[in-house]
Amino acid sequence: MQRIIDGMVHLQSQTHGNVVALPPPSANILEQLRAHNSPFSAVEDRFTPHDPPINWYALGDSYTAGPGTGEDYDEDKDCARNVGSYAVQLETEFPFNVTDDFDFIACSGYTSTDSLIQARDVIEPERADFMVMTLGGNDIGFSSIAAECLVKAEFLPGDCDVTLATAKGLLAATEFETNIHAVYDEIFAKLKDDRHYQLYHIFYHRFFNDATDWCNDKTFAIRNPKLTRTLRRKMNNLADALNRRLEEVAANYIRRQQGKASWSQASRLITINPDKLTDKDGKTYGLFDGHRFCEPGITDLKDPSVWFFGTFSHDSVQKRQGSTPNRLAAPEVLTQTFHPRTAGFKAIKRVLQESLQKNRPAER
Repeated sequence: MQRIIDGMVHLQSQTHGNVVALPPPSANILEQLRAHNSPFSAVEDRFTPHDPPINWYALGDSYTAGPGTGEDYDEDKDCARNVGSYAVQLETEFPFNVTDDFDFIACSGYTSTDSLIQARDVIEPERADFMVMTLGGNDIGFSSIAAECLVKAEFLPGDCDVTLATAKGLLAATEFETNIHAVYDEIFAKLKDDRHYQLYHIFYHRFFNDATDWCNDKTFAIRNPKLTRTLRRKMNNLADALNRRLEEVAANYIRRQQGKASWSQASRLITINPDKLTDKDGKTYGLFDGHRFCEPGITDLKDPSVWFFGTFSHDSVQKRQGSTPNRLAAPEVLTQTFHPRTAGFKAIKRVLQESLQKNRPAER
């Protein structure tokens, strides 16, 4: 039988020493795996209106910082920036055949307010050619939602449904859009007022396959909530609602730019929803399809084919032998939970490579 592990199809799986028969993945999933794991070729940069290097920033929250993914990127223990992040992988496999200059300033836990302050204080005016970021999840307390609904001991006070309702209220509030628009404004104020200077805003992911039954009695730890289909569907619905709201926020911002010369030929704000990608035949798919918790054919939440960290789980790649362990070991092992592993960030990096080449086409 077949299995998908870190983007590869394997003929069998072993869990706790036993061979597990797995159903073949769908043709759509296999097609996307082939597309995202095929050799990638950098192209000549004929879009940037100045000589190299191409200058860019990666900012925002933990879904860009990459907690737990490989070795520490720098000495900043609070932000938990790691080398497995899609941003560092993108810098290593830059999509254009020119030198680049990369500033990695994303920080775990950052809200829109935090990113606004950072954009004002850290980003140099008219230096960047483009920026990439994830932002918005912490504005509705996404990490606390996961803690409340998925990993909190059942005997502790609190109510998942109340927490989800609160998050949805924050999502619908005017302040959610206002705060993100303020970050957009600050970023575009720091970019040159020219269509060649862009922002790429990447959205979030569903954690679960919510159609399987084997997970109904599973928990992330003893006395944690059981991962029933109902609970999984609630968490996925919240991720979908967050992404829809971010799409709406971005679309409203783009409409505000109508009439500005630098926005007249193309949007300078490019959004990427990993759960709503389109293949060459026009079919919609999720980038993490086949790699979420509770997928068919696996029996362990920590299975290596899952592209998210579970509780106290390991990354999809090993650190170099003899390398220094993460200095954030104790808190970071908590921060990384429900974030992409290096293999997941590799898939995000590939989508971003393709988006950059598409949206920075040859002009000269």
